[in-house]
Amino acid sequence: KATVSVLYWLNMRATLAGLALLASACVAQDAKSAGVDEKVAALQHAFDLGALTQREFRAAVSRVSGLKKHLPADLAKQLPEYVDSGLLNRADAIRDQYAKVQHVPSDGRNKLAALMPNEGNSVAVLVADKLELRTGSDTEILFRQESNFIYTSGFDHPGAKLVIGLDPSSTVIPSGKGWLFVPKGDPVWVGRTETLDDYRKKYDVDDVYWIEDFNNVMDQSVHPDKVFTFANVDIWGDHPPPCAETAEHDTTSLRYFLGLARVSKTDKEMELMRVASLIAVEEHKTIMTHITCGMWESDAESLFRYVGHNYGARFQSYIPIVGSGPNSAALHYNDNDHIIAQDSWLLVDAAAELGPTRNGGGYTSDITRTWPCSGVYTPQQKAIYDVVYAAQNQCIEHAVVGGSLSKATSHSDRALVQGLINIGILKDGTVDEMISARVQKLFMPHGLGHGLGLDVHDVGSLSPFVDGNVITCEPGIYFYPSLLDPAYENPSTSKFLNKQLIESQYIHLGGVRIEDVIHITANGPENLSKDLPRSSDEIQAFMYAARASRV
Repeated sequence: KATVSVLYWLNMRATLAGLALLASACVAQDAKSAGVDEKVAALQHAFDLGALTQREFRAAVSRVSGLKKHLPADLAKQLPEYVDSGLLNRADAIRDQYAKVQHVPSDGRNKLAALMPNEGNSVAVLVADKLELRTGSDTEILFRQESNFIYTSGFDHPGAKLVIGLDPSSTVIPSGKGWLFVPKGDPVWVGRTETLDDYRKKYDVDDVYWIEDFNNVMDQSVHPDKVFTFANVDIWGDHPPPCAETAEHDTTSLRYFLGLARVSKTDKEMELMRVASLIAVEEHKTIMTHITCGMWESDAESLFRYVGHNYGARFQSYIPIVGSGPNSAALHYNDNDHIIAQDSWLLVDAAAELGPTRNGGGYTSDITRTWPCSGVYTPQQKAIYDVVYAAQNQCIEHAVVGGSLSKATSHSDRALVQGLINIGILKDGTVDEMISARVQKLFMPHGLGHGLGLDVHDVGSLSPFVDGNVITCEPGIYFYPSLLDPAYENPSTSKFLNKQLIESQYIHLGGVRIEDVIHITANGPENLSKDLPRSSDEIQAFMYAARASRV
């Protein structure tokens, strides 16, 4: 009876699964006395199980709560405000700055050639990525070039090959020189009609040929004694030329030497990475200003993407992670389809990617902030956030030449454990005892950071740190019942855990992570994302001022 009255009151359709979930939430309650939170939670469960479509879900929640801002159309109403706020003027300034940054693939080729062994008449051959289609469809997936091909050519279309000379004494294709082989454009389907001269002017390569001439040019002009390429990559096709039979093929060394070349960034690469981080900072600031409690995680993602694309970054470095409440603990959460509950926080791990051309992929950024949808942290949220902030400071402080991620992790772990002791979550032991028992891994099960560059988890060794490395510093604290419940039963860890405090005040929070892009230099660490508020006090002050300016 209660379920029927609730359904009548909502004036909505529901499947049997939805009926059961609503019944469990509203049993023994009159429809009019059922709380909004209970109704919304029941609807959320029904949506999660597929009992409601997203359109039905949004409409039902709007009727239940009376919060019209749940509807996507209401986010669209904010866009004129966004346009009028001056952010688009800043976007123009960033685009102007981006236009002055020039990607120089010849630097990458020369760096690679200097690292590789001189073995006479040898070349490296790289193959561009293919255009992928959706399974069972002729619809293209947005093309993003293979990172090594971007690094050595800057070419951002599929179906190409690049030959890099490795012999300093060669009179045909000397060391560091690059010959690009490109497919002919189709003006009917893709609109490209560039000539070979157009490509020679546009890309930082030494010569350009049509792709169908690759085998003939390799056999008649280059005729290499040794070819470096990647394993499982066919460079010759169905009709290999004679030189394919006589040349030695090395399919293991090239990737290693490209990693050595890419791990330390040039000044030109750093210019692109600074602009990518600058755009990402604007993305984060915009959603911190406009996304509030009662809206949707997907509202934050859509506005985030809009800002980045408008600023000149068509690509995001990865699928944005936008998790509120318990979703904030899921490390690679990207459903982004829940309502942002009152007094919850929003973990946003997302950042722009900026390539050598307007629409191409390229150099990444990687930034995370966790902020309260209300603009003010609860006492428990602030306590946990401040511990993570202290741990991140240790990571940044130890991002120095000669250091390593393992050394930074050691210092960060100690700050994290000490902070949890200070707020009472850990007890009855020293920092050293708790780290020996790996208690910190119950709250932070991931690594402290990773390399960053053309890939968000970039190539190359980071031990020890050298001038020009770019890394992330991203400690976090998360409350996982799946990790804590067994730990409560394990004598080696249970003695350190304040179960009553964790379960009564913190388990519902989800998680918090703070992540910034750190450039390691001879003069100390450079935080590329420093313009984004980082401490809890800075975030609250920024959100208060930014939201007050909208009133």
